[in-house]
Amino acid sequence: VNCVVGVMLHKNFLLWSARSRLVDIGFAVAVLGLALQFTVARFYENKVPPGAPLDLLQGIYAVPFQYRALIPLAVRALLQVPTGLSFMWLYAAFDLAAVLALCIVMRGLIFRFAGNRLFAALAALGMFYVLPFNFVHTFWYPSDIPSVLFFALGVFLLMEQKWFWYYPLFLLATFNRETTIYLTLTQIAVSIGTVRRIGLWQHVALQVLIWCLIKGTLWFIYMGNPVVGFGLFENQLWANFEALADWRRLATYLMNFGGIWIPVAIWQHKLAQPFVQRALLVCVVQMLVLGMVGVLDEMRVYGEMIPVIYLALAVLVWQVDGVSKVAGAMQLWLTGAAAGIATELSLEVEPANAAGAQL
Repeated sequence: VNCVVGVMLHKNFLLWSARSRLVDIGFAVAVLGLALQFTVARFYENKVPPGAPLDLLQGIYAVPFQYRALIPLAVRALLQVPTGLSFMWLYAAFDLAAVLALCIVMRGLIFRFAGNRLFAALAALGMFYVLPFNFVHTFWYPSDIPSVLFFALGVFLLMEQKWFWYYPLFLLATFNRETTIYLTLTQIAVSIGTVRRIGLWQHVALQVLIWCLIKGTLWFIYMGNPVVGFGLFENQLWANFEALADWRRLATYLMNFGGIWIPVAIWQHKLAQPFVQRALLVCVVQMLVLGMVGVLDEMRVYGEMIPVIYLALAVLVWQVDGVSKVAGAMQLWLTGAAAGIATELSLEVEPANAAGAQL
């Protein structure tokens, strides 16, 4: 009888654990399914530049693309391990891992401001509405999704001021793509007037030094590679002006980020979070720079801005009257439903307890 009671109590404990983790379990299942679907679309519906995946592994692809060396180097290292996977499968594995981690980080960022696990989970899943606009039906490069992940994680670490983790991330992210310099600009934007100037500019100087050393090292290693544009970027300014006259390309451009930038641009002044409001200023700088060095309707180049713009939208939604109450009630209902199951099963233990007492 004691054994039976112990089993039933163990079941109750498991159900209690499920009650506290119901939102987490649902989020994990949903994000895994959506991430798999997105990753498949990335490889089947995008244009893979001829020879790029293998040439990047061999270090002979054109710069500036070869400078984005982190994932090719990681894939090359893993090919030495007898996994039986081809290099394209390993590229896909990195893409999948990056998008999963991105959604987890975005959930953490949103929870940081909303404080509601259900809202944060549902909002983070909404990333799968935005991501296809920028990373499906375009060119595929292995640095794309990791760059968004690194930027989101960098913003989170900046917010928490966890420098012990921020600088290793900054170093790795710079090997992945040169756009980490926008993390430095984000730190300037969110810190001016709120922290000591000396401390701020010490961080800025250190990050610029790391950035220059890494880019200089990559330039030296790949100095014999074919060159596209000016080696670090291509001048696209006049081509982009001409593209504005094509309504199809203009429409594609306006649907950047799935169009979520429009409500953010209209209501950004209502943001109650100065950190997010200031970080949006760096997005404006990025858009201006990409107007000169990016192709207007090549949506993947705008990826690093997604975490900040999406976070701003999530915060604006959370600030709408009644949203916090509805989210709180729904979370309580979900956990209450799980509690009801636990209570029902706990009633089944009582006869066993009574039998044990009689014996």
